[in-house]
Amino acid sequence: MISSASNRFVNTHVLVILLLTMISCILISERTIFPDVPQRMKIEASILGGTMEPPYQYRVMKPFIGNLLQSALSPFIEDEVSRHAFSYQVMIFFVFLGVYFLFYKFLRNFFTENTCILGLFLLQVVIPLGITSIWEEGDYITLLLYLIGLNLMFSGKEKFLPLVIAVGVFNRDQIIYILFLYAAFLFFNGRIKDKKAFVNAAICVIIWGAGYLLLRNIFGFKESVYTIKHNVTTNINTWKSIAELWIAMISVFAFLSIISYKRSNKFFRFALISLIPYVMIYFLLAIVSQLAKFLPAFLVMIPMSLQVLTNEYTGDPLAETEKGQAQ
Repeated sequence: MISSASNRFVNTHVLVILLLTMISCILISERTIFPDVPQRMKIEASILGGTMEPPYQYRVMKPFIGNLLQSALSPFIEDEVSRHAFSYQVMIFFVFLGVYFLFYKFLRNFFTENTCILGLFLLQVVIPLGITSIWEEGDYITLLLYLIGLNLMFSGKEKFLPLVIAVGVFNRDQIIYILFLYAAFLFFNGRIKDKKAFVNAAICVIIWGAGYLLLRNIFGFKESVYTIKHNVTTNINTWKSIAELWIAMISVFAFLSIISYKRSNKFFRFALISLIPYVMIYFLLAIVSQLAKFLPAFLVMIPMSLQVLTNEYTGDPLAETEKGQAQ
C-alpha cells in the first residue's frame, strides 16, 4: 500500500517534469526558433564556417550539435527549414528535460518534495522572461551545465567538474563562473583550504583557458565590437528599460533571498554574495537586458526564495528536523 502510494507520488513528479519541459520547449520554439528560421540557418552556417563575428563565433557547441541532428534527420525531413527547426526543438527538449530533472535533484538536497516541485514551477516562470533573440538556446545549455556541475558537487563527484568546464567552454565563456559556486560548496563543507579541491579548481581554470585559446587559434583572434566600453555605454543609455526588466524579473527573488540570508546554510550565503561580482562582470561584459545569460543566478535565488515561501530554512536546525520527518 505504501509502495503503491510512493510510486504514484514519483510518477506525479515525473509528469510534472515532463509537463514543464514541454511548456518551456513550446515557448522557446515559438519565440526563438520559429520567428526567423532562414536567419537562424545563416547564423549557424556562419559560425560553423568561421565567418561569424565574435563572441558568437566561439560558441560552437550548439550549432555543432544542431548540425549533427539535421544530418541525422535528413533522410526523414527533406525541407531544410523544417529540418533545422525540428532539430533544435529536439535539442531544447532534452536540454530542458535535463534542466528540470537536475534542478529537482539539486533542490532535494535541501527541501521536501513538494517544495522542490514549487521550485521547478518558479524556474519555468523565469525562463521565458529572458528571451531577447532568435539565437539563444545556448543560454539554456549553460544552465544545464551549471546544474550538472552542482549535482556533481553535492553527490561527491566533484572530480568530474573539469569535464563540465571542458564541454562548457565551447558553449559559453561564462561556464568558468561555476567555480564561484564550487567555492561556496567548499565553504559549506568546511573545505575551503582543501588542497585536492584547490588542484581540482586549478585544473578547471587550465582547461577553460586551453579551450578559450583553442577556439581562437582555430577561428582567429577576432576583434569584437562588443567591448567593455560598448557594453557599459549601452547599459547606461538603456538603464530605464533595464531597470524595468530587472525589477519585474529579479527584484522579488532578490528580496526574498536577502530575507532568508541569515537562516540559509553556508552554501547559499556564500553563493548569494558571489552574485555581486557576477553582476558587476555581467555589466562590463554583456548587455544586462539579455537576462537569459543571468539564468544561473536563479539556481541560487530560487532555493533561497523557497525558504521564505515554505518556511523550510536550510540553515535552521528546526527546519532540518521537520524536513527529515516529512521524508
